[in-house]
Amino acid sequence: MKISIGLRANPNQVCYSIIKKQEDSLEVFLVDKIIVPKSLEIPEQLKFIRSTLLDIINENNVSLACIRISESSARKVNIPRTYLEGVVQELIASSTIIKYYVGQISNISAKLGIERSEFKPYAEGRNDFMDLEIWSELNLEERESIMAAVSALNL
Repeated sequence: MKISIGLRANPNQVCYSIIKKQEDSLEVFLVDKIIVPKSLEIPEQLKFIRSTLLDIINENNVSLACIRISESSARKVNIPRTYLEGVVQELIASSTIIKYYVGQISNISAKLGIERSEFKPYAEGRNDFMDLEIWSELNLEERESIMAAVSALNL
């Protein structure tokens, strides 16, 4: 069985999805988020995200991962999101995860076997992804975390 995690940060939270694949069946096992505690200073916020995510990875025996990172062509760099993405990258690099990658739209699309132009319609919920019944109920970050997790299965 392959178990992957897909991660998508925004300045206030880290959304993650855990996918389990056994032979030809794919199960969206968990879709959730870790909210950045506003009461803490930035270093403590990052420490909280790191330790919570490490527990999630270990509890679920995750071996594959993809972090959906900001596009390099973004007009404005979102510093809090960049901090979170950096901490998540460091955590994964030093965790028990066997294979991982950081992906932008083009990388994730390629690993999913879809055209780059198809990514946004899926992420925005205009097209159903893998016929998942819950797709329309999810927000953008949750959808992107699922797509990232599924793409990690192809490492």
